[in-house]
Amino acid sequence: MRALVVEEFGPIDSHKFQDLRDPKPAEGEVLIDVKAIGLNFPDVLMLQGKYQKRPALPFVPGRDASGIVRSVGKGVTRFKAGDRVICQVFTGAFSDTVSAPEKRCFKMLDGVDFESAAAMVTVFNTAYVAVHMRAKVAAGQTAAVTGAAGGVGLAAIQLLKAAGVKAIAIVSSQEKADLALANGADRVILTNVADPKEKIFTEIMAATNDEGVDFVFETVGGDMFADTLRTLGFDGKMIVIGFAGGVIPSAKTNYLLYKNLSVIGAPLDIQFDHEYDKIVRGVELVQDLYLKGQVKPNIMKALPLEKLAEAFALITGREVKGKVILKVG
Repeated sequence: MRALVVEEFGPIDSHKFQDLRDPKPAEGEVLIDVKAIGLNFPDVLMLQGKYQKRPALPFVPGRDASGIVRSVGKGVTRFKAGDRVICQVFTGAFSDTVSAPEKRCFKMLDGVDFESAAAMVTVFNTAYVAVHMRAKVAAGQTAAVTGAAGGVGLAAIQLLKAAGVKAIAIVSSQEKADLALANGADRVILTNVADPKEKIFTEIMAATNDEGVDFVFETVGGDMFADTLRTLGFDGKMIVIGFAGGVIPSAKTNYLLYKNLSVIGAPLDIQFDHEYDKIVRGVELVQDLYLKGQVKPNIMKALPLEKLAEAFALITGREVKGKVILKVG
């Protein structure tokens, strides 16, 4: 098999593709012939040793892939050779072959193509956990989404709209605002002003008849957390998804008490251990919504596997508006 191998953590272009012996699926594993790979910003951190978890060296990085099952290991009951599957693994996806735990694999519905499946899995799984598992949104409610032009932000907007929730996108440029609107946002708030805190508050209050939003889906961190916390209405819920801005904020608990607010974490990976059946249902829901035209991956560019360094350059250069994928074979 052909795979990118990280022998030492370092710059993206320091890692090379190698020809390795084809793996055999261990007990409980599914061996997949990869057709498409989805890239995520955490992959960049993983290559440099900056991710919160560091795999033992050497390793093959990569989280998201779709393909066809070649064989299965002992004890695997949900998949068989020839099945079309998506996998979301901790490592191993930057390859033309990946051996994935059964619990990290999902069946692809008929009509879903490999490229779309690989582009959707992490961002939509993350958004599904936030929107449906943690927030438990209902039709008629209103939500604000920070970092709304990022992969998870766009996925959250699409899931909110499919659930009948009004979505207010908070973004930093007109280009990002246009992208959020194209993905279903009802309203956008631009933060490229001298006083974004006041603008966010004023515009959200105007959009909600001074009642505030029911939810904030927060992906940025830093000042954005406090700036949007104050826009929540009675019994409002702050759903913490991540800290793309790099600064982890803190909440003033007296403010939470005074306004009857909740701050709720929405991690993805831990759900595989505690709420696996819900994750499976979420993957099925997203694919069903995709087939109905209610959600879509924003694939900006599709490159061959060997162009991985070029694909990462698009991500690190902040040129990506949506997703970059790799096509295999």
